[in-house]
Amino acid sequence: MLRFSCAAALAALLGASFLTAGGCNQSANKYVQPPPPAVTVAQPVEQEIVHQLEFTGTTRPTEAVEVRARVMGYLQKINFEDGAEVKAGDLLFVIEPAPFEAARDSAKAALQRAEAELKLARADLTRAEPLVQRGALTPQELDLRRANVATADAGVASAQAQLRQAELELSYTQVKSPISGRVSRHLVDVGNLVQAQQTVLTRVEAYDPIHVYFAVSESDVLQFMRAHQGVTAAAIADEAPKIYMGLSGEIGFPHEGRLDFAELGVDPDTGTQMRRGVFPNPDRKLLPGLFARVRFPVGEPHPGLMVPDRAIGTDQRGEYVLVVNDKNVVEYRSVTLGMRIAGMRVVAEGVQRGDWIVINGLQRARPGSPVNPEKTQDIPEAKNLQAANDPAIPQVALQAARPAETAGGN
Repeated sequence: MLRFSCAAALAALLGASFLTAGGCNQSANKYVQPPPPAVTVAQPVEQEIVHQLEFTGTTRPTEAVEVRARVMGYLQKINFEDGAEVKAGDLLFVIEPAPFEAARDSAKAALQRAEAELKLARADLTRAEPLVQRGALTPQELDLRRANVATADAGVASAQAQLRQAELELSYTQVKSPISGRVSRHLVDVGNLVQAQQTVLTRVEAYDPIHVYFAVSESDVLQFMRAHQGVTAAAIADEAPKIYMGLSGEIGFPHEGRLDFAELGVDPDTGTQMRRGVFPNPDRKLLPGLFARVRFPVGEPHPGLMVPDRAIGTDQRGEYVLVVNDKNVVEYRSVTLGMRIAGMRVVAEGVQRGDWIVINGLQRARPGSPVNPEKTQDIPEAKNLQAANDPAIPQVALQAARPAETAGGN
């Protein structure tokens, strides 16, 4: 009985398995199309913009002088604190004056001797002239006395020149600042011998205002010329263009100045033109030798279309945006880009005012594939766009020729 029961149970189990397999074959699996990916789209922002170019440069002092000794002698006194502000004419160093005072006194004595000799020669000539009329003195002897007067007169002039030279050298023992500015540290200590025209005692730099030198490419020079076509050089000089500067670590370009110099032509070796801007620096926070970013507005404001910088992608063909058409299908659009302002990018060619641009979800969107677009007019980057494009307000604006960064999606 037990053996029969086990066989029956096995047969029943096998039968149930066949029934289950037969049931699966009767209902085949069907492919279910996934829903289109969700993306966020927005229309380009139309904005009055000012085209701006950005360059890199270096700050330099408006005046810089190496203070050197003009006479040889031992340094007797230092009359300033290292790093102090000085004015033109302030006393900086004193070279031992005693040897030069002695030379001056000697020159004074030589002048007195020459003046006495001249007085004697003139008196001798005055006494000799009547003697010639009476025949007591020959004309040749009179000419000799006249020559003695001329020689004595020349001796006085030479002694006067030597005295002026001695007084000048004595004045050089007081080394004064030739300009107003900030003095560096003293490079020679008291007691050292300094050589005339060779020993550098210190350095004085004036940097209020301060200069910024930057190189402009040939294409940018031509662009500037086109923007100012018909304007004379004299008119540009009378009303110098405004430029803006930012230092490393500063946001935007908070310093306003003016263009005050440009080289005559373009350097054929580098293809650039050196230009210089001048910036007020009353608080002395702008130091010489700093790296500087310079922004140069060019031309008048004009309307332009802008999209968020994150909506721009880059591939081997260049920069592009993804546009969703009226059938919710993604289209690939190559674009020509302009400058970047406050997280937005000017699109010179490739999009129209009414296009819906993918701003979020670029990684999920594929050209030719449908998407589920969510339209929005809320672009965070565009909220401060108008203020950011004002040249007087700091902002981040990159040169139009600079390539766009690869945009990512959410």
